[in-house]
Amino acid sequence: MFEICEKIGINPQKLYNGCIFMAVAHAVTVGEYSELNYEHSWDGINYCMNNSRGCHGTITFGKRYIVAVFQDISVKVAYQDAMNYFKGAPEAIVELAKTEALQYVLENIDGEIKPYITAAFWGTWDGLYSTLGYDEFMKNSAYILAIQLMEIDEALRACDDYYGLTDEQMDLILSLSKQRSQMDFSIPIVLKKTGALYGDMDEIRASMSELNIKLEE
Repeated sequence: MFEICEKIGINPQKLYNGCIFMAVAHAVTVGEYSELNYEHSWDGINYCMNNSRGCHGTITFGKRYIVAVFQDISVKVAYQDAMNYFKGAPEAIVELAKTEALQYVLENIDGEIKPYITAAFWGTWDGLYSTLGYDEFMKNSAYILAIQLMEIDEALRACDDYYGLTDEQMDLILSLSKQRSQMDFSIPIVLKKTGALYGDMDEIRASMSELNIKLEE
């Protein structure tokens, strides 16, 4: 099924849980750091990340398939057709990439709007594959997933280092991310008022809404 690629050592469910975790951590803290509101977002089945240093990516979590694409302007590789990163992928994955993930990495290439990526991986909920080896695609921009691939305790410490979390915020991030990753995304979570959320509440509501988490008035 996947001839021109290799299986990579990323557990799909752990990846999904890690992306939920980071999106929740962002939503909890964005009121205090509204200037970072572009770093993490959730748009339907697409999780988007941006590190503000020229690297961004999108992971599409479909019911059967997963597609992840990354673009890093600091990577010194010649431009190539984005479809080259999907050699060996089933047609259903290619179509998902074209209609979802690749729509977030469009650039003007010689006067034509095209997806521009420097790394990608894809597969099913049973396993993920890439035309690049694990070390190479991590170097070519997938490193932006570093925290998302950590164990939960390590990820929480990394978020604490980045955001300066209170104990109440840590507890809320752990609780909300566990609920959201274990529940159907279509089922809303209603969050009662809490002192863990402060600052620009409009930013918080917007980010929480992307995760189908509603703040109790």
